[in-house]
Amino acid sequence: MCGRACCSLDPDTLCCACEYKDANGKQQKLTWAKTELKYTPSYNMGPQDVLPCMVSGSHFEEEKERVLCAMIWGMIPPWHKGDYKKRSDKLSTHNGRLENIQTSKLYSPSLQNRQRCIVVCEGFYEWKAGISNKFPKQPYYIYATQDKGIKADDPTTWANEFSEIDGWKGFKVLKLAGIFGTFETEEGKIIHSCTIITRESNNVLSWLHHRMPVCLSNEEECQVWLNNDLPTDVVIKRLNDMILQEQTLSWHPVSTIVNNVLHKTADCRKEKKSQEEKKDNQKSFMASWLLKGSTALNKRKSTETNKNTNGEDEKRASKIQKKN
Repeated sequence: MCGRACCSLDPDTLCCACEYKDANGKQQKLTWAKTELKYTPSYNMGPQDVLPCMVSGSHFEEEKERVLCAMIWGMIPPWHKGDYKKRSDKLSTHNGRLENIQTSKLYSPSLQNRQRCIVVCEGFYEWKAGISNKFPKQPYYIYATQDKGIKADDPTTWANEFSEIDGWKGFKVLKLAGIFGTFETEEGKIIHSCTIITRESNNVLSWLHHRMPVCLSNEEECQVWLNNDLPTDVVIKRLNDMILQEQTLSWHPVSTIVNNVLHKTADCRKEKKSQEEKKDNQKSFMASWLLKGSTALNKRKSTETNKNTNGEDEKRASKIQKKN
């Protein structure tokens, strides 16, 4: 499952962070497709917010191989009528299961039209169940493993530089496989909406949740997913065959303020001690305190015993001297 995301990079910087090599081996920055929606950076994005997505330029009659497109997170059903902001179907469409998207009435039309996209974010949030009912779920921030010295919650450690020779030298964004749809309003405006594809968690994130988004961890996987010349069966099989390596992702616990989607400040992704860590620290403190108290008590007892022993020895010695 993936129900919250973070993307704080401004639109221009995001164009650099999503760079790719063209057929001539030249580094290419992306541009934004002209659409009705606008991407606004946020540290806490939820369903119905607008996400940045990479798509094939052919969907917008663009000459460039790839473009960025702002899309509503949560696909608008093809059969929806009226205001797209006031859906009455109550469907949860921000995630789509890899296992059944090809047979889904909601998602299969997008796949047939090869409307595949890559949702871009700096990281996403997931919640781990508490060790007992007394403890709330602990949120974690998951992101791409960064180069040494770069901290996911501290932008001052990000270089964020781009050159046509070296490409992007900055924070490594996550690229999640998705599909998108188009919705035409009564005024004739085209609104794009997307769904992040999820799968069963493997050993990388199974400790956290039983579902996880499909992460595209290298350029080849991105090329395959966005290639409109490849049929749906081929690319879905490739997704199923992908193996997420342990070193691909990193994570840290964050504050429960992220639970409220209205909280969109940088504090949402700041590393915090988890409830389990706090409990372990409390246990360690209590154990240390008890050990210290026990040691002091034993020391006092030992001292008193020595005093008593010495006192008895002195009395016996005194009696012997008197007899003599």
